Amino acid sequence: MTMVPIEVQIKPFIFLILFISFLSLNIIYSKTNENIGNKREIHAFKGMLVSFMVYILEDLRLLFGDSFYSALPRPVVLFIMSTGFTSMSFACFFWFLHVRANLNRPSNFTKICSLNFWSVLIHIPLFLVLILLYTPLHVFVYELSGNGPVFKPMLSFILLMDYVYLIAATGISIHNRRLAKTRHEKKKYNSQIIFILFFTINGILIAFLMNLPAIELCVIPVVLKLFVELQDSQIYTDALTKLYNRRRMADIINEELATCSADDPLTIIMVDLDYFKSINDILGHDEGDKALVAISKAMRKILLPRNAVAARWGGDEFVIAGKDAELASEFRNLLSNALEDDKTLSYTPIFSTGTYICTSPATPFEQALSNADSALYKDKEERHKTSGDFITRLNEIKKGS
Repeated sequence: MTMVPIEVQIKPFIFLILFISFLSLNIIYSKTNENIGNKREIHAFKGMLVSFMVYILEDLRLLFGDSFYSALPRPVVLFIMSTGFTSMSFACFFWFLHVRANLNRPSNFTKICSLNFWSVLIHIPLFLVLILLYTPLHVFVYELSGNGPVFKPMLSFILLMDYVYLIAATGISIHNRRLAKTRHEKKKYNSQIIFILFFTINGILIAFLMNLPAIELCVIPVVLKLFVELQDSQIYTDALTKLYNRRRMADIINEELATCSADDPLTIIMVDLDYFKSINDILGHDEGDKALVAISKAMRKILLPRNAVAARWGGDEFVIAGKDAELASEFRNLLSNALEDDKTLSYTPIFSTGTYICTSPATPFEQALSNADSALYKDKEERHKTSGDFITRLNEIKKGS
């Protein structure tokens, strides 16, 4: 009986792992769209998926064993080898962009980070990797011999460039977790923080399992977990404003009510965009949507440094909840100023608010919301006594357009 070499026996399993991994990533890619996150976040995530798929295609060389290095022209082999290393660098780069898309930062820091200098700086590690791998300098990274590649010290430099992105992304995730105000957010950032371990394990596997598709076995569960968390985020997020939705805010308020007291009260503020129907009727529903987005951005801006969160409760109504001692007294002025600073609209939206401060964990959720809603109704009645100026402004904008 002829014994089949172990190398031959294992090749069907290698192919099966590569095929299933590529197919799984392709399915996740097709299901990833802007309905489950912001545009930059999703594009970066899809870029990471493509990078992993390219790596899987490069790993088809494992089916040929050592004969791969002599079966093809030398330039083709060099290109494939370099592409394998580059795909992992691109995966790290896109992971950094994915995490950076959710960086919580004050508006002045946002302006600084939008400068071209930063846009250039974040591409430098990737640019250095491409120069090393796709020029004659590749001989400092690896060389081809009769039995396969021989790796050189500069391979460590490429790994260092990858870790520049990974460490930066981990730092952003730690920063975001520190600012996170809900368990759901903290869970998301915890997963991002441990993502660096995935690449570290990959590096170890590459060193010891060069001829097996070990990385693919790690990629799929990690990417699947990240994809599921993106989808979970959408369950709790309003599609238009990107604030929490009613379902998530109800969970947050119930959690915070259980621990509120006279010394640690929970402030609930209901906000209603005044004359929203008039905005839709006079300027159109697109302008109405822009007004909702503008007030949502303003609320995110003023709540970022405070222990409070905002949600779209429904239509033109929003709810803010938090245990910030000064939230009740400062909120109206802060939101008014933020809306005046907004330049996306040709008018400044006006709003009504209703506040309820809960000091007892025995207060039912429905009662807390009802008290805030009653205060909102009274405030709205007062503000609607002088509706003429705002309606006149809307009609002037319509005539001037």
